[in-house]
Amino acid sequence: MVSLTTQKEAREVRNLPFCYLCGNAFEDGVSINHDHVPPESIFDRADRNFPLKLVIHEEQCHRPMNLDDEVLGQLVALIHGKQPSEKNDKLKIDIYQRLDSGSIMAAFIQRNLELLLRRWLSGFHAALYREPLDSNTRFAIQTPFPSGTIKDCKFVEDPIRDQHYKFVECIKRNRAANNLDHIVAIVFKKKNLAKCSYAWSASSLNFTNSASTSSAALLNCKRASATLFFRSSNVGK
Repeated sequence: MVSLTTQKEAREVRNLPFCYLCGNAFEDGVSINHDHVPPESIFDRADRNFPLKLVIHEEQCHRPMNLDDEVLGQLVALIHGKQPSEKNDKLKIDIYQRLDSGSIMAAFIQRNLELLLRRWLSGFHAALYREPLDSNTRFAIQTPFPSGTIKDCKFVEDPIRDQHYKFVECIKRNRAANNLDHIVAIVFKKKNLAKCSYAWSASSLNFTNSASTSSAALLNCKRASATLFFRSSNVGK
């Protein structure tokens, strides 16, 4: 199984010869940068060592995502009870009524979270296999919190995808058999616990895409299922 679990291994993939996001090789003289995958803004400052950093085109790939990272960091922090200051607040939280129950709920519609998760998945694939993720990869991502659409000014929650339970079963089965390619980063040194852990199973060729559990987002590509875990304590700025 392929793995990336130490700081030394993370450093070895920092300077891949291609942009992890668009997949194109770097030409001479092109402006590049290093991107945190996932963005460091979603982790508490004390939990940012060691990070996974990958090289990326500066102008067309990295710069347009800067505000996305800041917004996502504030959203994760808000979920864990940390309200951004009024001066630095980049979130736009709207209030809607649920169509099913009539209860009032807050909704975040400023960014497409599925697109942000695709970026992480592209980075994890590049780091593990040292090749870009196929541009024809199909995604179906379900976040670990409710998502839905707005209909007649009311929130309609999306149902959990049918393949959700199949993916959970597949990941558990392959984990028990030690048959998962995986990345572990953002490690608590004292307890040796991973704050960000990504696992990939290449045995589920009959599946199409993703799902989630209450504590993890299960992501899946065209030919394999994957899971991304985050421990919930001390998240965000």
